[in-house]
Amino acid sequence: MLESVALVNFKAFDDLALPLEMLTVLSGLNGTGKSSILQALGLLRQSFEAGSLQTGELGLNGPLVEIGTGRDLLHQDFDKRVVQIGLGVKSGEDRHFLDWIADVPSEADILVCKESPTNVSEEPIGLFCRGFQFLRADRITPSVTFPRSQHAVGHERFLGARGEYTAYFLLKFGQDLTVAPSRRYAGQSDATSLLAQVNAWIQEFSPGVRVEPEEVPMTDFVRLAYTYRGQKAAYGDPLRPTNVGFGLTHVLPVVTACLAAEPGTLLIIENPEAQLHPRGQAALGRLIALTAASGAQLIVETHSDHILNGIRLSVKDGHLEAADTKLHFFIRSPGTSTTYETPALDPQGRLSFWPSGFFDQWERSLDQLLS
Repeated sequence: MLESVALVNFKAFDDLALPLEMLTVLSGLNGTGKSSILQALGLLRQSFEAGSLQTGELGLNGPLVEIGTGRDLLHQDFDKRVVQIGLGVKSGEDRHFLDWIADVPSEADILVCKESPTNVSEEPIGLFCRGFQFLRADRITPSVTFPRSQHAVGHERFLGARGEYTAYFLLKFGQDLTVAPSRRYAGQSDATSLLAQVNAWIQEFSPGVRVEPEEVPMTDFVRLAYTYRGQKAAYGDPLRPTNVGFGLTHVLPVVTACLAAEPGTLLIIENPEAQLHPRGQAALGRLIALTAASGAQLIVETHSDHILNGIRLSVKDGHLEAADTKLHFFIRSPGTSTTYETPALDPQGRLSFWPSGFFDQWERSLDQLLS
């Protein structure tokens, strides 16, 4: 797994060393650098996929992240036009570090590294393995059809940065992949297939709903059909995603990624809570925790206290070890670099301390209402 990420002169960070765990949660106000961390990892992965990382080149723009040019990449108060991305890797008792260091010309969108690992293709870490997922905040919205990609789905088991291949993934693997018992929805543990478990979990977001992927004959597209259970056991007529609402389509890639994740893979998820009711957000926090507990590594950026509480409850209920979590809260005052605080979880799901601004707005607003 990735044990740490280090950034020097990279966007919001002049010098960052961030420890990671099986489940790492990034939180904080907008513009404090949370997405910069995800972008650094996405930059490495898309460069690896393009074959340029293996030759010591970093592509700033690709299917995962679109940073722009060197002037967009460098920290605003840089001392030198040099950027560094470092990864701490842990495999059993073995620990080692991978570093990429490159000069940064202002107009360059491909950076040539002056230092880089020589054997990155041999690294058995989730960032460079099949099954890696990078789900951006601007995920798919309801649409009549969704694209196929045999390479992304069939070869890499990738849902697309916006989750655009989720429908095809469910069509191709929905009946064939078996979900680990620990991640199956409570009360439906006898439903073993990926599609059955997706439909079980989405009951938390919209009770009575079912989703089915369907081929669009003679095209390179797939469609999703949503149906709702009627007064008896039968389901009603299929509904287009455009007539169901944003929430279900938006969360479908996240649920699919969590249920399909194999041990050792890495999932990076930005704002999983978007468009969801608080009950659904808490359930999604629980699914994220269960996924980490079953051996996949997750890095999640969120603004949702309900996601956090779903994770905390999973720790309290014994589904996830407290030591397997990291909660990083990022802070930046005007004119200063970003820093972070890391409250620890205990086995009861309680925090060692509660930083000012860390999911405390409800209490602040309540205090004002009661004053």
